[in-house]
Amino acid sequence: MKPLQITLFLIANIIFITQSARDFHQLVFGAEASVLDQFHPEKQKARAEKKTEVLIAAYREATDQIRNLEQGKKYKEVEDIRQEHNELYKNRDALRSEISEREQRSREFRDLWLFSGFGIALIVAGAFLYRAYYVWPGFSILVSGFTLLEYWASPTFFGGATSEFHALLVSKTLLTLLALGLLYGFWRMRICPEPR
Repeated sequence: MKPLQITLFLIANIIFITQSARDFHQLVFGAEASVLDQFHPEKQKARAEKKTEVLIAAYREATDQIRNLEQGKKYKEVEDIRQEHNELYKNRDALRSEISEREQRSREFRDLWLFSGFGIALIVAGAFLYRAYYVWPGFSILVSGFTLLEYWASPTFFGGATSEFHALLVSKTLLTLLALGLLYGFWRMRICPEPR
């Protein structure tokens, strides 16, 4: 049991320490705006708006205007309207894109904390069982908890939440540091009784 624990402890250290370095790097350097953003002022304007409700109202207004312009028109006439009101269509598309991205971020943020919370609960339950001399069941639950926490706190190439924005990246960094703390806490409290 001890060689397995040492091996998993070393692997977890490597993953969590290198991941925390990557997270700090992303926090400092990774959220830089693209130079190409200057060529899409409608996207910049949509991103600059803090309230999603304002974006939704603007999207509804643009969609209603487009619907009124296109109502009863044939395909060729709609194409002419698109050419004539190009800015209106660009604005609607930029608003749609920003709203969709914010919805995706909200779902990722919710899932990150939901599944990470479940991982932390597994770690606590596994540590409790382990300390109660149910070594193998406790240890397997602990490994499951750390694996779940790693999956959701990891960079995108492991899976978990996919697009990293500042609040998500801060959360991932905190979860990585928490996982390291829990790992060392378990390592410090561990005892190796006979398995039941």
